[in-house]
Amino acid sequence: MPNFNLRENNMIQLSSGVFAGVESYFCYPGGELEGIKLSERNMLVTRAGELVPAYTETHRRKNKYSVEFHKSGAIKAVALNETQKIQTPTGEFPAELVTFFESGELNRFFPLDGKISGLWSEEEEKKLATPLSFELPFTSFTAIIGGVAFYKSGNIRSVTLFPGEAVDIATKYGEIRARIGFSLYESGKLESLEPAVPVTIQTPVGALAAFDPNAIGVNADSNSLAFDGDGNVTALTVAHNRVAARTEDGRHLMFVPREVVNPLDNETMITVGLKISFDYGADTVTFDDGIKETTTLPMSRSSFTVAAHTGPAPAMCSPAGCASCSLGCASHAADKVKKVKK
Repeated sequence: MPNFNLRENNMIQLSSGVFAGVESYFCYPGGELEGIKLSERNMLVTRAGELVPAYTETHRRKNKYSVEFHKSGAIKAVALNETQKIQTPTGEFPAELVTFFESGELNRFFPLDGKISGLWSEEEEKKLATPLSFELPFTSFTAIIGGVAFYKSGNIRSVTLFPGEAVDIATKYGEIRARIGFSLYESGKLESLEPAVPVTIQTPVGALAAFDPNAIGVNADSNSLAFDGDGNVTALTVAHNRVAARTEDGRHLMFVPREVVNPLDNETMITVGLKISFDYGADTVTFDDGIKETTTLPMSRSSFTVAAHTGPAPAMCSPAGCASCSLGCASHAADKVKKVKK
């Protein structure tokens, strides 16, 4: 059912207030107001401060709701008419787009909100940015930020970096250079990050080069290299290693990154990383190549060896051929496996 009233002179009334100069409005399938575009100056009082929604349009910010709503009528997002300082649980920051939880707490803010296109490049967008500084238990840096997310409690959930930016993160495995960004537990401890370059991590199955060559930087809420609350690695993606395993019942298994045709040119080959995760409480490791069903093995009752991955996985071979194989094939590699203790 509609949760708003249309009034004269291009005005809309909701529980959150009255909006003047409504140029157009859009509804959810059920009739609830989803978003409005404004052509006059309005002001919203929010937990992020007094916000002025967009009422002018530029070539870098086209086709954007001025204000977006949850189905309840609560404000979901505000595209600001121009960059303005907002109040966050961690201080004052510049923003062009702000989003909210349905209960009103700040969800995310974005310092820049330009639409990258043929008319507006990423380089042009970056020139408008102001580097921001953060002081956290595991990192201290100044960089251009793509966005910051919060828990309802006000603690930082994730920090997304602008493309091309990288920061140093302290972990129990040493300092790691991170791109795209990092996420935090609500306690403030490091939850995950996206390595900027392959970094060696000692895991229960051996030393692995953590790196996802195809990581997508939409946001940094979840990243390929993840940790538990004590800082132990719980998941990583590898593109430069393959892992051979021998199970307690004598099976020989090989886990390798996939080589696929590059969708950008349909000619060259690219590597899709192998995802590996660890459950210390259950004493298990899980391998996921993104095609087959995932395989979960007991860590303490299996044996593993790690070797470099330099191309497509090897084909099945005969026992005689294994003698000259650096790692071996899926049938026979585990004959040369040594056990790696946790």
